[in-house]
Amino acid sequence: MADPRSTNGADDHAPLSAYPAARPDMSSIRTLRPQDYNEVLYVGHFYRKGQPVVMDLTGLSDADAKPLVDFAAGLVFGRQGDMDRIAHKVFLLVPPGVVING
Repeated sequence: MADPRSTNGADDHAPLSAYPAARPDMSSIRTLRPQDYNEVLYVGHFYRKGQPVVMDLTGLSDADAKPLVDFAAGLVFGRQGDMDRIAHKVFLLVPPGVVING
């Protein structure tokens, strides 16, 4: 009988996720304009549901926008998605499984 704690198996290198993969919701793209770091949680909420998010930071100073960009970059990296700058201080967060051409 094989030891259930054994690490000698075909699935040893399968990626693990603490969150189930969200099925991308392409019915709409959510545009959010957070005004401070507390509001960036809404970006995470919709993105984790599999919805593309446009994060518009044009109303913020560079110093105020930086932590929000850092949060979004970590969110996208952790979920294996993508983040594109589409204009000055405007970013598109693309969930995994969604391809944006252009």
